Amino acid sequence: MYQHHISGNIRHHECDADGGLKLNCLLDRLQDAAAEHAQFLNVGMSELAEMKLIWVLSRLKIRLDHPLKLGDMLDVRTYPSGVQRIFAHRCYELLSGGRRAGYAGSFWLPVNMLSGRPVNARKVLPPEILELPEVEKFFPDMDNLELPETDICAERRIGAGDVDLNRHLNNAVYARWTVDVLGDVLQEVSPQVREVQFNYLSSGQFGESVFLKAATGSDGKFTVSGEKEDKTPLFCAVGILG
Repeated sequence: MYQHHISGNIRHHECDADGGLKLNCLLDRLQDAAAEHAQFLNVGMSELAEMKLIWVLSRLKIRLDHPLKLGDMLDVRTYPSGVQRIFAHRCYELLSGGRRAGYAGSFWLPVNMLSGRPVNARKVLPPEILELPEVEKFFPDMDNLELPETDICAERRIGAGDVDLNRHLNNAVYARWTVDVLGDVLQEVSPQVREVQFNYLSSGQFGESVFLKAATGSDGKFTVSGEKEDKTPLFCAVGILG
């Protein structure tokens, strides 16, 4: 019960021009696994709605050790891994071909629907989750990220297809925009992200414009960020290409 798996072959619509799993499609799978498991643990979307709360993804870090390609069977294993400060920490293990292909850690916050204020996850999670035995934790110490000091290189408008059940910009869309901008900067149709951390800094709403910035280095490191029209930071992504 304290671990949850979702499995499935990587399908054509999930692949980039080189047949690799798109980063945003990987985030979709992580989100599905987390949402299903939270529901089984009685801390899912419907239970939080009764408390006028929603789960908000605050930070996510992924490391890919092996490429995931069209037709590969991908098993996403996820489990809660305690509370870090006020965040609920959740881990993911990516299994394919009998080996670990990657792993991820995430910070989640309960947020009041009416006030928009965060709530300490300890007030929401039941004792049986808070008192779990020690588990392997991936990226338990995700820090703040520095925004790149570069010019705006792209603009996006949040459309109806970008909005999720919480009526906010879906977390996977940030990954799609990140890869889009890297492709533009590098002049590559399929930039491959080996490691990335996303910090979600504010919520994006339908109809808002987002201005994207990017910086890359010869060492393969990159930073991508987005801000709203009023200069409010929306997100930041820092990672390594590979």
